[in-house]
Amino acid sequence: MTLVRSMDGPTVAGLDAAPPEASLAEFAYNRLVEMMLGGVLAAGEVLQERKLSEALSVSRTPVREALTRLEAESLVARRHGRVLVVSDMSIETCVNTLDMRRTLEMEAAARATGRISRGEAARIAAAIDALLETAEITPTHHWAVDEMVHGSIAEAAGNPMATAAIRDLRRRTHIFNTARIPHRLLPGASEHLELLDAVSGEDAERSRRLMGRHIDNVKSAIIDYILGARRP
Repeated sequence: MTLVRSMDGPTVAGLDAAPPEASLAEFAYNRLVEMMLGGVLAAGEVLQERKLSEALSVSRTPVREALTRLEAESLVARRHGRVLVVSDMSIETCVNTLDMRRTLEMEAAARATGRISRGEAARIAAAIDALLETAEITPTHHWAVDEMVHGSIAEAAGNPMATAAIRDLRRRTHIFNTARIPHRLLPGASEHLELLDAVSGEDAERSRRLMGRHIDNVKSAIIDYILGARRP
């Protein structure tokens, strides 16, 4: 899945079919995510490679790779150590995850303030600018830059346990990338630049406030997306 820059800014290709350059594993991953978000694959439902490969018209190998990725993101889980089942992806679960992210990342932003140099902030800001100037922005590329922002702030806060928790929570919302909520690309970049300016300064409360606002905006976009995916 790629974001394609047009005269009016980034647009996104549809999720119903695999674009020519996409791997079968990427295609299987995206289709499974859509099936889970849309309620076609309900929470607790057992996932069988053979049935999924038949439903997606691909071999079992890309399905297996997609399931491994989904498990790493906690979107599927193992029951009794062997059977893979769909994790709870309800709006309530997503909101709870983002609320926890908000709490931890606001505190991290406050603690990181003054610990990220202007030079480091400028380096990350340059990566954001380079992303926006890229002709085709893939979710993987966007995630790498997003991780530079959030990961650097979390690490600068100086609490390894909080950093690990933030990364785990971010993995759980990783599926809501620019392929699914492309309208968040430009606002998100602007919010990230503001955050970098804040944490490389001295106003911890400003950093805290900007991080809270950023995650609130992400949460609103995700809720809208889930509601749209489940609308008949």
